[in-house]
This record gives sequence, C-alpha cells and structure tokens, in this order.
Amino acid sequence: MEKIAAFHELNYKKKVQVLTQVPGVVTIMGAFSDFCNGFCIAGTGALGLRVALSDRDDNTVRVYDATKGDKKHFTLSSLKYRKEDRWANYVKGVFAMLVDEGVRFPHGYDITLKGALLYCDRITVSESVIMGMLMALDGSLALGYTRKDFIRIAYRVATEYCGISVRLRDLITVSYAQPGKVFHFDLQSSSYELMDYPFMNSEDPRGGGLYAIIVDPSLPPQILRDEIEEKRADAHECCRELRKHLPEDYTLRTYPVNDLKSHIIRDLDEHVRHTCEYVISETRYVERARQAILDADGRMFARCLSNIYIGMRDVFDVTCPEVDWLIRRAGEVDGVYGACYVSNGDSGSIFMVLDRKGEQDFVRCMDDYKRIFDFRAKTRPFMPGGPAHVVREVE
Repeated sequence: MEKIAAFHELNYKKKVQVLTQVPGVVTIMGAFSDFCNGFCIAGTGALGLRVALSDRDDNTVRVYDATKGDKKHFTLSSLKYRKEDRWANYVKGVFAMLVDEGVRFPHGYDITLKGALLYCDRITVSESVIMGMLMALDGSLALGYTRKDFIRIAYRVATEYCGISVRLRDLITVSYAQPGKVFHFDLQSSSYELMDYPFMNSEDPRGGGLYAIIVDPSLPPQILRDEIEEKRADAHECCRELRKHLPEDYTLRTYPVNDLKSHIIRDLDEHVRHTCEYVISETRYVERARQAILDADGRMFARCLSNIYIGMRDVFDVTCPEVDWLIRRAGEVDGVYGACYVSNGDSGSIFMVLDRKGEQDFVRCMDDYKRIFDFRAKTRPFMPGGPAHVVREVE
C-alpha cells in the first residue's frame, strides 16, 4: 500500500485521500460453464489492483497507470466513450454512469492505478478497475452504496458504456468473497453458496496434508489469451447450436455426454459436437469437485482438475507447449495429485494440488523449464482471500 501512495504523491504532489484494494478472481473450475448454464467454483487470489484518489480544484480527471507508466486525462464535462482512450474508458465510464445515476461531482480527481491485475486480460482489467473506482468514489463522496449497488453499477459500466461482456459471477466474487472460502455458482438459477476451502496448507488436518498452489509459467501476455477469447466466443455459438436440437425436457447442462459421443443427433457438426462435449463435461466435473470440497477429499478434487485439463487439451484443443510441459512433468512427480490450466486473467496459470514433498520435487523441475523454454516459472500458494474494500478513507 505504501508503494502506490508514494507513486501518487510523487506524481501529483498530493496525499492519497481514498485508497481501495481489489483482488483478482480465480475460476478454479467451470470457466466455460456460462455457455451451458452450468456450475463453477471460484475465489479471490493473490493478484490485486489498488486505486488511489485525491481531490482536485477543477473538473479535470487525471489517471496514472503506475504499473505500465501510462497517463490519461479527461474532463467531467466530456465523458463520451473514445476508443483511443483505451483502458481509461473504464475510469471514465464510472463517472459517466454515476452521473446517469444522479451523482453530481463537485470537482475533479487525481487517480493512480497499480497492481498485477493491470497485466491481465481485458475482462479482468475492466472488472477490477471499475470496481475499484466505484468504491473509491463512494468513499470520497459518502454515497452510501451497498455491495449490490456496486455490482449493479459495475455491470452497467462494463456492458453499456464499455461494451465488454463481463461475468456477473466475477463481480459477485469480488464483492462477497470471504477468506478461506470459495464460491460454488449455479449459473442456471443465478445462485451461489460459499464453502469452506480445506486445501490451503499441509498442516491443516482438514485437507489431509494436501493443498493447492498456482504455477505461473511467466509467459508473454498474448500467449493463450487470444486463443482463449476465440474459444469462448466459439463455445458460446456451439452451445447455442446444440440447444436448437435438444428435446424439450432437456436443459443443455443435463444433456448426456454419451449421446453426443454416440451421434444421437445426426445432423450436428462434429466441431459443435466436440466443443459441447467439453463444456458439458467440465460442468459435471465441477459438481464432483464441489462434493470433494465438502468432504475435504483432496485426491478427488485433484482428479477433477486433471480430467478437466485432459478435456481441455484433447477435446477442446486449448493448450500451449509450456503449460503442457509443466503439467506433464507434474504428473510424473509423486505427491502431485492433479493440475489444470485455470482462468485468473493471467496467461497460462496452472492450479495444482499436491503435498509438501510433491511441491519440493516439482520445484526441482523449474530449472529444466527455464533451460528448455527460457521462462522462469514461479509458484505461489492459493489461499482464498477477502473482497474488494476501502483501505483508507477521506480524513
């Protein structure tokens, strides 16, 4: 927190009045379940974004991305979306939507953004910046918004102003997360439950000595990112096509995968068939993983991860050599029980379940990875964190 305050004061010659912290969302399983109204498991992770804010004496808003060294500015009398403003539209959109909600701004602001989430994909960056800005302005003006208000307004900013199809479940996760718990979302009923997460460290008896880490292959941001975005759009269209062929008594997520494999629907394109097979299978594994969490069964939880990865690689065809190499080597290590590529806005992140010896042996593979691919992989524990919040308010 001291770093962003120092950046803000050095750049603007003003002290921070409001400071907010927004965590990143880790979708552990079910990243593609949106398209069959299935299930997913998510929590907040270690990556984050901080937003610092101080008042100005005019109607100008200046924004400094201290992570990338990029600066933008606009005035409160000109809040129109401009493509050339790029990421600053997320900030501008918050002001525009609050004006639409009846808020009147007495002055402009100096704003600093800093954090690893600014290197993530467009959806992650937009969600985190918008949520952090809403909380900062609420703290500055004492608007009295609730978490439901933040979710509603953030969704409007992203979809109506910025034209980005953000995930409502991400906004819920950021707003209602609790340390040591993960969400299980039912996307068909738009409901969720918070579950105690037992796989946090080897000393926790609930998890039987098994815990999870996130492996960052340190890939350039564009690797996998464009492919994932294309696959998401394609999966959406494939699921829409399958839905046209379903009997009336079936929902998409309950359609038997074996019927897809058996070509019961004969005039279905093979690409559509394989894509939907993965999407529906993924959401089924999420349900098994939910029960594994409730039962604190780390081995079953890990098997669900591995099965999702196999489908992602062999059926869905989302992969890259670096991620495949790390997961394959992990599978050769005693004490590593399962691993899968996960959606956390970063490029190629791997969620891995192991025990203490398994982690020690897997880390020894890192030198080979560096030698072969010339990237230095990093690991960090996964411990579900809390929600976005205001760290410092106006004095």
